Amino acid sequence: MSSMDWEEVKRLAADFQKAQLSSTLQKLSERNCVEIITMLVENKLLDIIFTNDGKEYVTPQHLAKEIKDELYIHSGKVSLVDLAQILNVNLSQVTKVVTEIEKHNKELKVILGQLIDKSYINKIAEEINDNLVQHGCINVAELTLTYNLPADFLQSVVEKELGKIIHATQDSQDPKVFYTESFIARNKAKIKGALSAVTKPTPLSAILGQCGVPERIFFSILDSLQEVKQVPGVITGKQGGNSIYIPTIYSKSQNEWVENFYKQNGYLEYDGLTRLGISDPSGFIKRHFPNENMVFLKSVAVGTVITDQVDANIEEVVATGSFVDLYPLLPSVFSDEDAEILLKLAIKKTRANVHIFAKTVVVSEAFLQTLTKSLESTAEQKARDMVASGKWIQSVAENKLKSKSVDLIIESKTSKKEERRKKATIGKAGGGSQGRETKTKSTKKKYLQGKTQENDSDEDEIKQTATGKGEIILISVEDVKVEVMKDENVSVIEEMADELAYYLQPRLNKSALSLAEQLAQSNKTTNLSEIGERLNVLITNIRIFDKGIKHLDKADQVSLTKYLLKSLGLDFVTSIFKLAAQQNMLQVPENLTTETRQKLLLELPADVKESLATTHKTVMGDSVEDFLNSVDAAMAACCLVLKKYDKKKERPQVLAHREALLEELNATQDPALALHLVTSILFTAVTQNALHMSGRHVTTVLAFLQKQLEPNTMLILSKYHDLVLNLLSASDEDAKMEASRALEEGLTNIKNIANDFKTHTQHVKIDKS
Repeated sequence: MSSMDWEEVKRLAADFQKAQLSSTLQKLSERNCVEIITMLVENKLLDIIFTNDGKEYVTPQHLAKEIKDELYIHSGKVSLVDLAQILNVNLSQVTKVVTEIEKHNKELKVILGQLIDKSYINKIAEEINDNLVQHGCINVAELTLTYNLPADFLQSVVEKELGKIIHATQDSQDPKVFYTESFIARNKAKIKGALSAVTKPTPLSAILGQCGVPERIFFSILDSLQEVKQVPGVITGKQGGNSIYIPTIYSKSQNEWVENFYKQNGYLEYDGLTRLGISDPSGFIKRHFPNENMVFLKSVAVGTVITDQVDANIEEVVATGSFVDLYPLLPSVFSDEDAEILLKLAIKKTRANVHIFAKTVVVSEAFLQTLTKSLESTAEQKARDMVASGKWIQSVAENKLKSKSVDLIIESKTSKKEERRKKATIGKAGGGSQGRETKTKSTKKKYLQGKTQENDSDEDEIKQTATGKGEIILISVEDVKVEVMKDENVSVIEEMADELAYYLQPRLNKSALSLAEQLAQSNKTTNLSEIGERLNVLITNIRIFDKGIKHLDKADQVSLTKYLLKSLGLDFVTSIFKLAAQQNMLQVPENLTTETRQKLLLELPADVKESLATTHKTVMGDSVEDFLNSVDAAMAACCLVLKKYDKKKERPQVLAHREALLEELNATQDPALALHLVTSILFTAVTQNALHMSGRHVTTVLAFLQKQLEPNTMLILSKYHDLVLNLLSASDEDAKMEASRALEEGLTNIKNIANDFKTHTQHVKIDKS
């Protein structure tokens, strides 16, 4: 360097020193700096983050660098709250920067407010692997407590590193549990050893306690052993602590005992199998003898050896026309119910014409017929004696009067009983809120006992009175038993003799009654009981149909009422007139007209004539009530009794009537009849009452049903009704053919309406006015 250059350097140094030592004429204050920075931030020329004390600031980029540095210092895991305190920056700003970092760096993650990097995750995986090597198994739920991280995250870490850093197997039943192969092998060996050592049925809970294997893997290992058939036995019941492990050696000896017993005896007792430790005997037998034709009874299961023996005895009874008691022939473990069930099954299978008495006695029909014929002479003689002595007619009359009086007595007893109950409810001091309450502490039991005895005596009296309402007894059960006991073979089984007597008595008594009636009446005499029953049925039907008519408008009731009287009512009048004529030895034609009935009235006795004339007059009128008021006297004049109307039987009769209509509807192909039946069925379903009507009343009833049926249903019925009218009124042959075709096509639809109609409308309030 030349001397001139060195001088120049010295001069510049002096100038520099002078500049340093001189004071500045202009400088910025702290406030000005703050304002400048604020202005730059507002104009978005500067992006900075202030510290919590506001004295310092930092850019987001530098804050991100400091966060990464802190993460490194904290070994790959740091809390966002700790970062905010360490860096003296607001938590929201830290969170915002961390979020940006996480977006651009896939190796960083924020978990539960903690920033974690890849190195920490690898560290966790290595620690988990070390834990597995030490303990053999881990549970993700336990790891959450150790690392303070969510289970889902730890689960994903473990599953991702399986086979890489973590060497384990995931439990198939519980994915949060992981085992090492050595741990599984060790516990599998324990379980195999325990199962091999068991020689009798043992609960799995006991085996689990002895093995010391964790319960959560015990059953999964057990399943795997079962899959490869390394379990020397079977497990019964749903797998769990209450399941039973049955060793193969035990099952083998058990099966041998069952097979040997069955071969020797032909049956298996349920209690015996239960004592062997078989919890489901019937199921065990079905599984163990799948090809055997076993019959399962109440307490035993029997094979073909015993069933064939029973069948052979039944066939012998049929062939010889005798009877046999099979109970002594069956093993002693059989109960009466077992024997009875076995006999019924055998009879059903062989289709033998036999009967069972005293549960175990098989009696052939031929034996019963022979026994019945031997007793018929006794019954016939009793019938002849009754008729010859004149007691028969007296018994018939007394029985009818007794039946009527019994009804009145029962009714009066019931009403008196209700009165006593009401009085007892009111109390001695009177009813109402002002009645005085009396103490009954010392007399309560006596009062209740007396009340109970009083009620019992009333019921007994009613029952005793009601026994007088039965049929006439010409030959009693005791009479039959005396005759039956004359057979030495039957007398040995007294219970069978009793049942035979009860079985044969109705037949013999019926035969005696029939003979008595034949002897007491001429060939033309009609069976009073049958006519009385038929007339009572007619009256009941008239009452039911009259109730149905009252659901219609009053203007429409008149024609239906007249039709009811001129059909069913006229049937009643015709029958009662014919009976009266026969009882008084008068000749009448088969078909009775109005004139014939009027002529017949002139020939009848005065007491009969008056009652029948009233009935004849009312049936020609238009009042069902007047007609019903007259029938009691008319039937009494002919020695018949009008039964009391039982409202409880009304609903079953209406339902039976509806079923009969449905059966007739499904069988018919006549469009007009089908429409008539559908209308009647729908009326019954809607009103819960039956209706007796003719075809000309269909229009009236359809108009009534219009309010009760759905519009679509009503439209179909109306169209079909119009087609029926067109068919009946059309004169053109083509028009008739077209109408007939349309009716055939729509027949199924209206049948379906009646068959599928649900009585959801039965709760709708029907206007009866």
